[in-house]
Amino acid sequence: MGKKILIVTGSPRHHGNTNTLADGVAQGATDRGGKVKIVDAARLQSKTNGCTSCMGCQESEDFRCIIRDEVSEILATIPDYDVLVLATPVYFFNFSAQIKIFIDRMYSLYKFKEDKIITPTEKLHFAMIATAAGDYGSGLDSLEHTFNKIAGLSGRKPLTLLVPLCSVDVNETMADTELKEQAIRFGAQLAE
Repeated sequence: MGKKILIVTGSPRHHGNTNTLADGVAQGATDRGGKVKIVDAARLQSKTNGCTSCMGCQESEDFRCIIRDEVSEILATIPDYDVLVLATPVYFFNFSAQIKIFIDRMYSLYKFKEDKIITPTEKLHFAMIATAAGDYGSGLDSLEHTFNKIAGLSGRKPLTLLVPLCSVDVNETMADTELKEQAIRFGAQLAE
């Protein structure tokens, strides 16, 4: 039986490079028997512009954001998945704002105690898809570093599909058969 995979995209360009590659990853995972759900963080209804640092999630026994909106509903389901994939373009050397809002609220999935971190995500594998118009050093490197820290909270080494020098013209990306195949292989790997 294939793994349950949640792909959260964070591109404001609905049919841009990042979402195009996320679709290829989903196809590869589905072809290998994975059960894939794609959530577009850029279009989720949120009552806030990210984590408000209210600390309600740390005081609650539940592992979810106490602000009730579409973001908190998706966050609450993350422990039900085997793989969480975050997909983002590089915007000004970092995550897009749309995915960063989602990532910041993932804080609710962890309880930070004096001597340990408690989380229902210990079985969760993390993966990232990131596209950049520039080279690896123009933002993909810092994304990868930060993402490794986030994934490290669950004690697993993440998988990444990092695409530097990606054309702004999505038609070029869609015509790149090698890149499409790379995305499909990455998805298949996630489903195994």
